[in-house]
Amino acid sequence: MAKTVAASSVLKEKDRVVAKVDLKRVPRGTTGKVIMVSGLNWIRYWVLFDNGQRIGTVHRNKLATLAEWENKSTDAPVSKEATVTSAGPDSVAAAETIGGVPVHLLEKSRLARERWAAKKD
Repeated sequence: MAKTVAASSVLKEKDRVVAKVDLKRVPRGTTGKVIMVSGLNWIRYWVLFDNGQRIGTVHRNKLATLAEWENKSTDAPVSKEATVTSAGPDSVAAAETIGGVPVHLLEKSRLARERWAAKKD
């Protein structure tokens, strides 16, 4: 069952935000602007960061408003090491994507194509 989202935590388009954690090509602390909000119960944000990077499907727990950032009221950043320790070593491969597709699925597809090609010969 989906969790309900508190109205006060939902960001709006044009809200200024700060990256709470290191994102791909966006270091922690980089400011940006929300350019699109998508989803109903599972809300994600498209953000144009001040370093020129545009990143989509960013969860709210990875973003802070300017006021939250200045007050240091945000949660401590989550590192990849903490994720690996708590979820196992396979979670790092699942977290990394190429063109929005998880790396482990691309590898699985490549291996399947090789098996299919070997059967064909």
